[in-house]
Amino acid sequence: MVKKFNVLGLLTGLFITVFTLFLFLPFIPLVVWSFTKQWAWPLLLPEKWSMDSWNYLFSISGRAGEGLVNSLIVAGITLVGNLLLGIPAARVLAQNEFKGKMIVFSILLAPLFIPYTVSIIGMHHFASQFDFLHDFLCVALAHLLVTLPYFVATIWFQFRLMGRKLQEAATCLGASEWRIFVWIEWPLLLPSVLLGSFLVIVISFSQYLPTWIMSGGTLLTIPLVIFPFANSGNSSIVSAYSLLFFAPIVVLMIIYFLLLRINSINIK
Repeated sequence: MVKKFNVLGLLTGLFITVFTLFLFLPFIPLVVWSFTKQWAWPLLLPEKWSMDSWNYLFSISGRAGEGLVNSLIVAGITLVGNLLLGIPAARVLAQNEFKGKMIVFSILLAPLFIPYTVSIIGMHHFASQFDFLHDFLCVALAHLLVTLPYFVATIWFQFRLMGRKLQEAATCLGASEWRIFVWIEWPLLLPSVLLGSFLVIVISFSQYLPTWIMSGGTLLTIPLVIFPFANSGNSSIVSAYSLLFFAPIVVLMIIYFLLLRINSINIK
């Protein structure tokens, strides 16, 4: 038993090490590139180091702060839309049977299988006809189209695992629908909601084409700020912006695991 336990522990540690290296090794060249302007092949490290990319990043003309704030605002609005639409839709689809259920489910998941460029161009045309082109709201609607299938699929699976036995027992005891949701469904649903929310924010952060189409390129988010530099081949500035782009994702990941930990303690 001791030998088996040691082998299992060794394999687990090896897997975690390999997985960690797989995640973080690609960021080492980004860090190095962000502190240099030239890195000639086949040198292992650059000959000259420079802070120019970071100085530009935090300058007024760099507009990194504006892009980050705009990305957070759009992601926040997109998340609210997913919470308001995704949770009720997932609940109905998971726990109710009705005619046309598979059609509704297929429509909700359609953006996963159909190129969303056509839909977003149609959405932009529709918004133009009705003079409904507020940048943040229109971009968030486009991001909602892209992210809602992921959120609904995540929440739907949890509702399926939950079943209806607890809700039926609470109904027999006189609990209202709102109390059932708050005291029974929500605590069980929270891990999936946190995971779905994390996916929504990460996907929203990375959207370039929907943001560009719906805002006409006037709303600068992080991808729109990075793209001109990536197109010009400026590896140093692109690396600095990429690290800035990754920073809020790391913060969100830490918050996600902390909230999961707090939720598990409260359930125990």
